[in-house]
This record gives sequence, C-alpha cells and structure tokens, in this order.
Amino acid sequence: MTLALIRADDHLVLGVRWSGFTLAGSGTSARLVAGAQARLVLLFPPQHIGEETSPPGSVGLPMPPEEGAAPVPTWRGVVSGPSRLAFTVPSGTRIPLTAEGLLAAVTDNPLLAAAGVPGPDDTAVELPWRLVITPRGRSGTVVCRHPAQAPPGANGLWRTRLLDSASAVRLPAAESAPPDAGLTIRVADQATAGAADPAFGPGNSVPLARSERLRLFAETAGTPARASRLELSALGGTLDAGGVFPGFEWAQRAVLGRDMHVRTLAKGAMYPFGHRAEFQQITERISDPSAGGADVLRSVRVLTIVEPVRRAPAEGAIRRAFPLGDVEITGTVFAELAPPVWQATELTGVGRVDTHFWPTTLTGEKVRFPVACDTGGGVVRFGLPMLFVADLRPAADSLGSPLLVRRLAADFPATEVRIAPTDIDLVGAAAERLPGDVLEVRSLTVAGVAEGLDLAQGYRSRLTELEVGLPALRALSGADPRARVAFAEPYLRNGPVEDVLLTMLPGQSVPIDFSKAADRAGGLVAPKYATNALSRSLGPIDRFALPDPATGLIDPARLFPSDEASLLGFPLRTLLTQLRLPPELTYTPLPGSAPEVRMRWEDVRLTSAGPFRAKPTTRLTLAVTTAPGRAETECVLTDVTLELPPGPKRVLRLSFAEMRFTQRDGKAPRLDVGGVSAEFLGDLTLLSRLSEAVDLGAAGKLIDVRPGGVSVRYSLPVPAVAAGAFVMRNMAFTAGIEVPFDGRPISVLLGFASRANPFQLAVMMFGGGGYVELALGKDGLTRFEAALEFGAFVAVDFVVAAGEVHALGGVRFVLERDGSVTVSGYLRIGGCVQVLGLMSVSIELVLSLAYRSERNALVGRATLVIEIDLTLWSDSVELDSGDWVLAGDDRPHLFADAGATDAAEHSPFELWQIYRKAYVRETDSAVAVARGLRNRAANGDDERGRHE
Repeated sequence: MTLALIRADDHLVLGVRWSGFTLAGSGTSARLVAGAQARLVLLFPPQHIGEETSPPGSVGLPMPPEEGAAPVPTWRGVVSGPSRLAFTVPSGTRIPLTAEGLLAAVTDNPLLAAAGVPGPDDTAVELPWRLVITPRGRSGTVVCRHPAQAPPGANGLWRTRLLDSASAVRLPAAESAPPDAGLTIRVADQATAGAADPAFGPGNSVPLARSERLRLFAETAGTPARASRLELSALGGTLDAGGVFPGFEWAQRAVLGRDMHVRTLAKGAMYPFGHRAEFQQITERISDPSAGGADVLRSVRVLTIVEPVRRAPAEGAIRRAFPLGDVEITGTVFAELAPPVWQATELTGVGRVDTHFWPTTLTGEKVRFPVACDTGGGVVRFGLPMLFVADLRPAADSLGSPLLVRRLAADFPATEVRIAPTDIDLVGAAAERLPGDVLEVRSLTVAGVAEGLDLAQGYRSRLTELEVGLPALRALSGADPRARVAFAEPYLRNGPVEDVLLTMLPGQSVPIDFSKAADRAGGLVAPKYATNALSRSLGPIDRFALPDPATGLIDPARLFPSDEASLLGFPLRTLLTQLRLPPELTYTPLPGSAPEVRMRWEDVRLTSAGPFRAKPTTRLTLAVTTAPGRAETECVLTDVTLELPPGPKRVLRLSFAEMRFTQRDGKAPRLDVGGVSAEFLGDLTLLSRLSEAVDLGAAGKLIDVRPGGVSVRYSLPVPAVAAGAFVMRNMAFTAGIEVPFDGRPISVLLGFASRANPFQLAVMMFGGGGYVELALGKDGLTRFEAALEFGAFVAVDFVVAAGEVHALGGVRFVLERDGSVTVSGYLRIGGCVQVLGLMSVSIELVLSLAYRSERNALVGRATLVIEIDLTLWSDSVELDSGDWVLAGDDRPHLFADAGATDAAEHSPFELWQIYRKAYVRETDSAVAVARGLRNRAANGDDERGRHE
C-alpha cells in the first residue's frame, strides 16, 4: 500500500510504501504492526536536475521574453527519476499511521541496500542524474536522521540525512550533520548509467556524462567511492562525494538537486606514440556576467601530457619502422576542449566499453599535438592529431589489449605531415652509417602499430610512407625530383644487413637520364635508367635490376633497357659484362652548407659490340663530385678500339690507350686522348703509308667545346713541294674525335686539306686543287665530301695596265648524313684589270650544274658579279639566277616568274628556254646599269659622294 505524506510546515512531500505489515485499529488509533519480514519504503521526488553546462563565455538559448522585455538566456535541464529508501522494521513493532509515526519508525533503522541492481523495494538514490547509487556505511550499516515532527514556529525544509551507523550513534537526532557522513557508495544500475545524454547542442552536455557514469559503475564495483554528505528532500538531494581509483578520479558536490562542482579525471595514453596523459573535466557553478549575472554551470576540459618524452626502443623492427628517435610532445597542457565523443570497443571479460576519443577544440577541429623527434643529427618538428586511450585497469586491461590495439590502428588513419626539408638518418645511430642512410625527408606519413608490439612498453608508431628529395640528382641534373617511398619489408624484418632501405610506392619511379646531358655524368658515358628503390650503399637504384643472388651479376639489359643509355654513343647494355654494381649516386650532408654529392662507377668491365672492340684491360671509371666550392668530373675509358664501319667492310681501326673527360669548378670541359693510333684497312689500305708518317701525338691539337659536345682535332701540315714548274702546297692531314653530349654516337673525322682551305697544285699557267673530308660513326660512313678543281690563270702587266684572266672548272661530290647525294660541276670565268692603280674593273661569272638526289633533279645556277673601283668611288652589281631545274622535280611554280602562263603545257626544254630568255633580259639590264655607272663616273656625277 502507498500513501503520500505532505506537511506544509517543513515542506515535506514524499510517499511511503510498506510490506509485511498488518493494520490494527482505525482512525487516529490505527497502527501498522510489523511482521517477520516487514519493510518500509520512503519514496522521494526527483533528487537531481541534470543541467546544461557550457564553455565559459558562451551564451545560453534565448527564451522568448515577455512583451517589452529583453530576451533572457536560458540553459536546459533534465530531471532525474524518483529515489527511495528502504528500511527493515523489527517484528512486532507498532507504528502509528501518521506522518510523524512513519518518519519516527525509520529513524536510526538500518537502510536496506541490494547487492545487485536495486529492486522496486530496495534502496536506490538517483543522484546525480542517471547515476543510481546505493549507500553503505564504512564501519557498519546506514541509518537516516531526520525530524519526525515539524519544528515549532519554524518552516525550514525537511530533509533526511544518511549516516554511517557508527557516526550516527555519537550524535543526537536534532544535532547538525557530522563533517563526514562516513558513507561509501556504489553505482548500482549499469543500464541507467548508460542512458544517452540529452542533446543540448554542440559543446554542451551534463556535468557527469554517460562515459563518466559508466566508468563510475565499473570502478565502484571493485572499490566504492566515498560520500561525506548525502541528504534527500522534497526539493532535491545534497551530495558531497568522490573517489580516487587507479585510472580515474571523481568528485561531485550538489546542493538541493543542483550541481555546484563536478570534476572527473581520466588517465590514459596518447595513441600512436604512447605518451601518458590525463584528461580532466571541471564544472563549476559561477555567476557569469556573460550570462546576465545568472548562476550557470561552466565546464572546462584540459588534457595534460604527464609523460612528455617517449624514449625510442634500442633496436628491433619497431625502431626500424619509426627511426626518428625519442618523441617529445612539446606542449603539455591543452585546454578549451570540446566534450569527448568516446568510441566503444568490445574487450574480453568486460564487454563493450568506452575506450578512446579524439581530443577536439570547441570549434570541432582535432587537436594537432606539437611533436619533436630527436633524430640524433637534428630535430624534426610537426603537428599530429592523436587519440586519447583511457586506462581502464584493473577493470579492463585496455592498454594491453590486442583487440583494442587493432581497433586503434584501424581508427587512426595514416596521417601525412609536412616538414621542412630535413636530412634524417633513417637507419639510426646504432647502426654503421652508409652513404644512403641519410635522406632529405619532406613529409612523413604516421600510423599506429597493430601487431608485434610489446604492450608492456606501451604504444608505438610507424612510418608507412615518406616523401623524400633526391639532392644527388638535383645537383647533377638540375631538376628537383621527389619520390614517395616506404621501408622495404626485408629491411624491416632483417635490419641493416639488407642494403635496400626504401622502395618507391607501386607505379612510381624516378628517371635518371643523362642521355641529353652527358657532360653532367662524365661526357663519355650517358646513363639512363629508372630508379624505384633507395639503397644504403648506392643511393637510387632499380630494385628489379639488382645482382642475381646466385651469380652476383647484374643483367645489363634490365639495368639499361633503352639504347639511349650509351657509352660513346654505343648502347651501354651491349657493352657491359660481369657487371656487379649499378652506378652509385649518394650525397653527404655538410653542417651549415650544401651537401656533398657523389656519382661513382668504378672499374666497370666492357665487352666488344659492333665497332666497339674491347680488350681484357678495357675499363670505364666515372667519378663526379659536387660540394660547396668544388665541382669535379672525371670519366676515363682505357684500352679501347673503334673499327669503322663495323663488319667486314671496315676501313679504319682507331685505337686509344686512354680517353679522359675532365671538368673542374665550372670551367670548360676537357677531352684528353692518349695513345691514339689509326690503321687504315680494306679499301683505304693505300693510305696506310700516310698513316705511318703521321704521328697524331705530335700533331697540333685543337679542343673545341660547344654546348652540344666537345671535340679534339689533330692537324699535321705537309710542307709545300716545288720542282721546276710544278708546285703543290697547302697540304694537311686532319683527324678528329667528336663526343656529343646529347646521346649521339662518337664521330671520327678524317680529311686531306679541307673545303675552307683546299690544297693547291700548279703547273705553269695551269692549276687546280681540292680536298677530301669524311666522317665515320658507329654505323659506318656518315659523311663524305670530295672536290677537284682545274683550270688556267693568265696574268699580264704592261706597266700602265695589268690584269689577269682565269677559267676554272671543277667537280664536287657530297654524301650527307641523311644519305642524300649531291654531285656538282662548275665553271668560273672572270678577270680583272687595273690602270695606273687608279681604276679597276673585275668580272666574275660562275655557272654550276648539280644533281641532287633528295629532289631527283638536275639543277643549274648562274651568278654574275661586276665591280668597279675609281679610287674615290666604287660600286658593284651582283646578279643571281637562283636555282633552275633542267630535268626532274617537275614543279610548275618554279617557272612562274619566267613568264610561263601554264608550265604544264611546255616540255622541260621549252621551260628552260623561257627561263634563259628571262635571264638574258636581266643580264642586258645589268649591263645597261654598269654602262650608266661608268658614264656617271666619267661625267663626275654629283652623287659620287653618296656612292662612296
């Protein structure tokens, strides 16, 4: 049966329910008689309001004001459920059925507290909101103290005080509450504690949120909290309680159902590095001017890093996966945080519990914790969001749970952080440093470790990806290549015994290409290959072209798949044999300056291929070094022979004891050729005697450096020969070697005289000359040019007048690089006369006829030059017919200017006649012009000065 007890004098409002009683009497004499298991239950209205708490300075929800009034900020709240106190009553006890009788009957009677979830007739106090507690005495049972009757002449609020029975014995019922009620409390109902929090809005919550209530349920199941004060009334309960547990702390003070102070502190660790930390939430009721002076609840949340530095493990796979050394979180206190949004995990033995959350700001952004890593050679700094993981021990070993570790690794995404370009030793100071251990790192991608952890040592991180610069390539090629890489799995497993440290991500590679800039890589050699891994000893490499484990040799075709990788223009892959190492390309950081870059490829054995003939002693050595104030390049090729063209038709064997390309400190490159000898073969055997007389080492040497390459030329002049009327002069034998920088093959140049300076042969008045020039490449003859000229010179001298008349003819043959052929014949007729040294007239007529294979045409050309010099005045006229086609290359537009209205209607011979007539007309005009000039000169034309 349930009755309501209402007494206005002291604001008593509660209900009473009993069981195990019988009713005796009626009216004012009615009594409740207790049986063997009599129980009396006092029912209280809600004892707590879960009020909305907000950050300091925030404005509450405006409530619609009364007409004419300003808006009033409001904060919302939720009311707790009813509470009850259950008491046992000794058998036979007679209780008057009045308010005073019932209240007196439960005073100092033992309070009933269920061992588990309270039933409907067990003690259950919901204070604070959604936290159902059952009080117990620290030294005995719990009793209640309250007045049975209203004090005379007073209207104070009735309340009942819950006390430990040992403390209650020492105090009279009317005396004030003791300083410490001597109570312990346990959270009795997990379902109620786990109820959802009200949706007050972003950043706002109740002071004791769901996660903290569930945490108190778990903690107090083993170790109860303490309560120094617990009172219930019609207007709400008063509580002063708290508890300190291994990983959690709680303190709360509420007065008449309103919170005054709430504090929780959760201990844990920061994921992924494992720094120990504490997350504290403090709620205070303050009079806030920003809330119009209202007493409102304000909450602050602070995360404190209590272990700022995490020491790196000495060795092992975990250290190799994160080789940045000790990790320090440089900021230790992070305030103005939003309420945590906890993530739950199913843990063995305890079920699903809240385990971790992202610390976020009041604006909803994840906190980026400032991190500094001591790499041994410097400090790397970056900001990284982290997870706070609660330490739930002893209820649950959250920090040592493999299930939670896998969940954390899944919830923590691999996060890229950009850093200033920093040289980092990625192998660690504990290992022997090799040139490729230090890399220029530009970004790090940090992730957690899910497997292989010693959880007793805490959480650890790993680098799943890095962006690295390649300063060696930057220094040599001028580009700024970057690569996204990850640690090679064999290196993570086996450690520094593995040479391949990093591999580029799938589908990525960085080209190393000196085929168009061979001077940057030694001039003679032009490597070109793709790098997809970074070696500790060699730098950038192609991991698919490493030495075969069985033979220790590299397949050259895999290392240099393209013909553009060349040596003297010959494909490298065809020249290499017993290759054990690819080119080494490394850099060494220098404190306070640019790094030292080295490119090395030493003692490389070569084999014969095509015109390139190697000996057992043939070697290639390359050494390129750039450092502050110093740049050196040297490439040496020894004991090599070129047979041109390749195959049985070879005509030249050119041997070199050494070819040395050098360049130092930005100066022009130099090509030195030592021990060079030439041997003519096959069709050029007749020149063998000449080659025996030519010592190229003693010949004059000219080095020509151009942006496209470098060449060495030798010239050996032959003295003039004179015998009576026979004179032969201007003879010279030339030889040259041209090394291009753009990947084109080496060329060998041979010549007897030259087009610019032909040899001359004279027999009395008859003379002639000519030259022969040829170029040989790896595929044979690339250019051949020869010319012979003949004719007669007649000179006369009559004192007052002197002159000469000549008529020369010749033939010229040119084979170009593209295979086209030009055969031309020409006739030069001219003369010159001088009178007393005051006047000279010269005329030169050149007629040429050439066959051009690329046009399949016979082409003619005529040029007439007339020059007059009258001491104080001179002038000249040049007439050029341009090219005209006698046969072949039938293109009508060539004769459009010759007066042909329709070239297709005329035969080639008719077209030639048309063109010739036009030419004759132009010649007549030229003669008229010359005659006019002579007349003006004779008449002393006033314009003479202007012509001068």
